[in-house]
Amino acid sequence: MSPLATVIMRVLHWGVLAIAGFLVAVLFIEGWKHGWDLRALNPGFMTVVALLAAGALWLARSIRRELAKHGS
Repeated sequence: MSPLATVIMRVLHWGVLAIAGFLVAVLFIEGWKHGWDLRALNPGFMTVVALLAAGALWLARSIRRELAKHGS
């Protein structure tokens, strides 16, 4: 892998981790805003945000494994 591709992959890895952190923060804020009452939360919204966070973490893991494969 070229040095430029390695740098881009590292930046992408940290960016995806930041996005996952933001999504987890959104879940936390929504729960806190409603006093942790699960019946007050919108289950569709919470499911979509949780799936997006899980997908972002999965993508970050894949990027990390790709970088490790090339000895970066």
